[in-house]
Amino acid sequence: MEEDQILRLIPWFCTGIGLLFAGIGLAMARKEMRGRRWREVEGRIVDHDSHWSRDSDGDRTLMHTAMIEYRFAGVTKQIRDSLSTNRPKPAGSVVRVRYNPDNPDDVMVWEPLRNGCFIGIFVGLGSLFAIVGGIWIVIAEF
Repeated sequence: MEEDQILRLIPWFCTGIGLLFAGIGLAMARKEMRGRRWREVEGRIVDHDSHWSRDSDGDRTLMHTAMIEYRFAGVTKQIRDSLSTNRPKPAGSVVRVRYNPDNPDDVMVWEPLRNGCFIGIFVGLGSLFAIVGGIWIVIAEF
């Protein structure tokens, strides 16, 4: 490919990547907010599943995934939290558990915008790249 062709593709690539990242961020937000209208019960952390995790540098960190117990329709149930942390909440801590009234087996720990930082980064940077790419495309046409 010639250099001028590559230069013409860069703003389209920038816009495409930006739209992709913004779309991923919005999908993450939608999934996270699905429990917004579900019914809520109180749950308690009863235990942690601890495991070692290795990052890209090879460093190891002890991660903890909470085991949560809650009562629904007179039956005690347990779920595993979907988020692991390196600083666990103490056993006995109260957490909000929400369930889908149409499918009570569809349960989630409810903390609105629990992954808000990641969602913000995906949507924010994705939108920024898409806008810059779009402006670059418009300017390049003139």
